[in-house]
Amino acid sequence: MTALFKFLPVPVLLVPCLMALSACGVGTSTGATGGVAGTLAILKPLAAECSGEVNAYAGLDASATGRGNSSLLDERLDALRDLADRAAACGGYMKVVAFSSSAAETFTLGEAEFPTDSGTETARLLQAGKTEETLLDEVGADLPQGLKQLNPNGTDVLAQLTLARQVQEQRPEGKLTVQLETDGISTTRPVVMNTPSFTAGAARAAAARVEMPDLDGAAVRIVGIGRTTGDRRPSSERIAALTLFYELACRRSGAECLVTTDYTTGG
Repeated sequence: MTALFKFLPVPVLLVPCLMALSACGVGTSTGATGGVAGTLAILKPLAAECSGEVNAYAGLDASATGRGNSSLLDERLDALRDLADRAAACGGYMKVVAFSSSAAETFTLGEAEFPTDSGTETARLLQAGKTEETLLDEVGADLPQGLKQLNPNGTDVLAQLTLARQVQEQRPEGKLTVQLETDGISTTRPVVMNTPSFTAGAARAAAARVEMPDLDGAAVRIVGIGRTTGDRRPSSERIAALTLFYELACRRSGAECLVTTDYTTGG
């Protein structure tokens, strides 16, 4: 399956920011920090990798195991900006949400339409860069409210794939590109993973039976697996089981899948 653009490994971890979000670096996009020249330097190479519009869906895990560590927040926000750069470069649409224990526990942080035709390619990319900056400002402004509203006691990652599919149904002209930034430890049905019984064998069995949305042709990246705040992090065996589950379940959806603990931004 050919990717819309090349996924590059990027280390990611969600840690919600409880301070001024502009200080956390979410207010300005990577492509907008150097003015016109900086925007074009970032977006032009990415645009050359595009084969069409994208529908980007980014989900930030706002459960308790991802809150409270500002040093990890920077990695998570860099990951979000990286995806926003790519969506802006290709044109299309991007939605950013925070989520916790269910589909109902999902808070929209921002949405944007990126231009696909604004005269010249340079003009299009400059407009896209401005749109991206506005989107990331909106995410930074709305995240504190999202954290207040969302129940921190629980994580349901699979529900976000269903919500992403709904985005694709509304915008069939673009390629669905999903990035879920989460430790991956689901604590709710249909698959509970925060128990000693969730081994590699249990992960394999659960991945074979769990209901998955049809994501044929989509690109799905689930990042930050096993990365939690605090001192009690999952064992390497648990992280391997989590990774195995999401890899196998995601493949059953028909998507092109990448599941990882860390990844690196950049060209």
